[in-house]
Amino acid sequence: MKIQIVWPVIDLYKGDNQFVGISQISALLKKKDFVSQVIEADFKKIKSRLRKDTLTILAFSTPTVYAQTYLELSRRLKREGSVFSIFGGPHPTYFPDLIEAEGVDSLCRGEGEYPMVECVEALRDGHPITGIPNLWIKEKGTIFRNPLRPLIEDLDTLPLPDHEIFRRAIPNNVWQAVVMTSRGCPYQCTYCFNHAYRELYRGKGRMVRRRSVGHVIQELKSVKAHKNYEFVRFVDDLFTLNPEWVEEFSEKYRTEIGLPFSCFVRANHITPQIARQLKTAGCWRVQMGLEAGDEFVRNEVFKRNMSEGDIVRAARIIQGAGLKLVTGNILGSPGVTLEQDLKTLALNMKIKPHFAGVSLLQPYPGTEIFNYARQLGMLDPAGGTLRETTVSRTSTLTFKNRREKDRIENLQKLFFLPIEIPWSFPLVKAMIKLPANRFFHYVFSRWVNYGQYFRVVPPRIGGKYFWKRAKILAGVSSVMKRAIGPSPKSDALGKKAGTTAS
Repeated sequence: MKIQIVWPVIDLYKGDNQFVGISQISALLKKKDFVSQVIEADFKKIKSRLRKDTLTILAFSTPTVYAQTYLELSRRLKREGSVFSIFGGPHPTYFPDLIEAEGVDSLCRGEGEYPMVECVEALRDGHPITGIPNLWIKEKGTIFRNPLRPLIEDLDTLPLPDHEIFRRAIPNNVWQAVVMTSRGCPYQCTYCFNHAYRELYRGKGRMVRRRSVGHVIQELKSVKAHKNYEFVRFVDDLFTLNPEWVEEFSEKYRTEIGLPFSCFVRANHITPQIARQLKTAGCWRVQMGLEAGDEFVRNEVFKRNMSEGDIVRAARIIQGAGLKLVTGNILGSPGVTLEQDLKTLALNMKIKPHFAGVSLLQPYPGTEIFNYARQLGMLDPAGGTLRETTVSRTSTLTFKNRREKDRIENLQKLFFLPIEIPWSFPLVKAMIKLPANRFFHYVFSRWVNYGQYFRVVPPRIGGKYFWKRAKILAGVSSVMKRAIGPSPKSDALGKKAGTTAS
């Protein structure tokens, strides 16, 4: 029996988008003497590994943006060999009716470590799989919808994540370790799934849980032992939630690990003391969600619950400690005007982050912002598709007219310019009136690439891997087109939300 975990080609070769859930599941499978591997989401490559007489478990870790691609891939592969498909991750969790689609044998809702191991063990031993909690199973036309098990209370009981699974898949392009020290977020931003996850697990345990400092350091020591890791990216929703934990972590990380790292913070959870501790530990950059400069948009539309003063104060603290500040910003939200989005640019100009990340809103089905967009009639009635990238070229929302849409999209592409060159602000306001064009997108994408490798990580590290990544991506462009190209639409996806997600 083989266990293949399918991964998008573009994410695989970028090397910096390693899902923690995959490495955690792989570690638990190893503990039970199973071996799994990451494989590119490429039909020919996966087909070459299938056998008629050997069962292959194809596991798809499925964000909504890849759901259609994976579904079509699974359909095709099930015709080529002995395949059992299991879909896990965000999309199956919130849209479990995916189980009804052709090509889906099972799906996992919520935390997947123990359900996956129990399923693999049952398939190996020939035991029934229809009663495993968290799994929905389709067997001979009958669907078994099992309830959720409680959340994992003590994260230290899990084995250390298996970083080797990504090193084997992309041996020449793993330079940063992706690490998560906690699960859950206490906030309910409208563009995020956290509120839906909280409702899903109501009565089944604490939503916010954290590993002990000792357990995290143990993982990081194994990471540091491999010389190809030069940076650590902590992907917790909110790294600085517990000041006591941060204090203990910072001291041990400084003395026992010492690699440069990044983390996510929130304006109301950063103090001068925490900023100094992070800097002393070796933190290189801090990423903080600003999202919107307009107070109504930030607090009523997004439910961020923070003032401009909170944001400015936090920015000054972070920069005063010598940390690189990266802001997160969202443009083109439902009901938001161009003038309100320009306030987001103005606030970034005021606090002068080292790099400003900016995206066009993607209204994920199941989120509050999606329902809000639907109420305003801004969803494509034909079923608009979400982009398979976090930096979309165009918005998926419908606007009053093409002119309004172009201006929002142009603002995203030129957002960085007045932050770097303040006197260009009037020029940018004039330039966004032009029709959307490829040149603006080209300039924006080049700036993003520059920022990712030369500003948000130490240049000596980023520069080396920028050129390496460029060479790798140039060599796999044809594979990417074949593997993650447009897929036929499926009525099984996103039907609860009234749209199609890709």
